[in-house]
Amino acid sequence: MAIYMINGGVGKHIAFTALIDKLAEKGDVQMMTAYPDVFRHHPKVKASYSHEEPGLYDRVPRDTDIIFREPYYSPFVFAKTHLLYEWAKLLGIEYEGELPQWHSCKKWYREAKEVIKKIPKKKFILVQFGGGQSPYEVNQPRIFIPQGQRRAYPLNMAQDFINQFTKAHPDIAVVNYSMVNEEYSHLGGCCVLNIAYWLYPELLKASMGFIGIDSSLQHMAAGVGVSGVVIWGATGPEQFGYPIHGNISNTTNHHMRPLCARFGDNKNADGSMWVDRDILSTAVSVDKLMEVTEAMLDMKLDKEETKGIAEDDCDCDDDCGEDCKCKGA
Repeated sequence: MAIYMINGGVGKHIAFTALIDKLAEKGDVQMMTAYPDVFRHHPKVKASYSHEEPGLYDRVPRDTDIIFREPYYSPFVFAKTHLLYEWAKLLGIEYEGELPQWHSCKKWYREAKEVIKKIPKKKFILVQFGGGQSPYEVNQPRIFIPQGQRRAYPLNMAQDFINQFTKAHPDIAVVNYSMVNEEYSHLGGCCVLNIAYWLYPELLKASMGFIGIDSSLQHMAAGVGVSGVVIWGATGPEQFGYPIHGNISNTTNHHMRPLCARFGDNKNADGSMWVDRDILSTAVSVDKLMEVTEAMLDMKLDKEETKGIAEDDCDCDDDCGEDCKCKGA
């Protein structure tokens, strides 16, 4: 039996779920992560543990293989291949374009249905214009740590888009996925929800789509088969994206010293200091974003209700406590 260990953000964890089916062909899969709920209801994950779980290693059999393969320390840093392609290669399996898989449970579904009732309009979209830090969890507020503008959509342009969108579609609410302690949570004309991240996949199912950046919302959407619009800046869909989405960019050069900050490399080859590109000069225009959003809505105008829970999802109907069928509970 193997325990696969992952570091990084929730989006990276959700992306990893695309590899689980093939890993399961090699043997039982257990996960050890900062976000065990990402894997808790996956039918092919036998157990999902938190890094911080007390006494974890006392309970794990001594013959268990603990496997940690970090794609950010691989040829992926050259930005020539997809994250999942390099990750699969490190794990000894083949990546053939599989999408992430998000599996929910009846409890989460019921909670999400109650949240949806609080959204002021029956139709809604989700937006995420900034990201990169750990998700805000109910009763566990975190100090905001700015992540820079390499992946974010400029704040003023995001507000301009929301203003135009709400004027053009007064019957559609804009739900802001931003955490309540981020500056992007203060965008006007949006509904900000104080809910755990694991409820958002159900909201995505009920939505008319999303507009996002290279961050966790686009991975969640791929995991539940919901298409949307992803705005790319310093990174690109060939690195982190999925063909299910409408991927738009104002540049073809996404490979501007990718991931160099992870290695403390903040200088160019000539010794000069490297800085983020001018995000305002390369950002997708608001007019272009409105155009592709309208195209998305044209395909989804009849979508009003949730898809419900898939048949293979966890059948738990309680509070995910000790007696629940959830893995790792």
